[in-house]
Amino acid sequence: MPEKTWTFEAGDRVPEWLMRQTNCVLRFDRDAVVVESDSEYLIYPVTSMRADDTMVMAEIIDERHDAEVEQVLPIVAHTNPRSRSLN
Repeated sequence: MPEKTWTFEAGDRVPEWLMRQTNCVLRFDRDAVVVESDSEYLIYPVTSMRADDTMVMAEIIDERHDAEVEQVLPIVAHTNPRSRSLN
């Protein structure tokens, strides 16, 4: 199966097909490339980042309730950049 690739800009909402969200809104904290490959998602930054930098930020909707995030498929996050122009 060929890889599927999506690009997101910092501030874009993380789609439900990538991570299901309950009582929170997930947004990309930096420009990112998501690749679906072999039944998993690979997330790459577009520019260099440190291991302690964040790729995704969560905004809690209601502080009185727990927030939950569920991966739809396994996710592997990378810190080395991947160009937007690949596939």
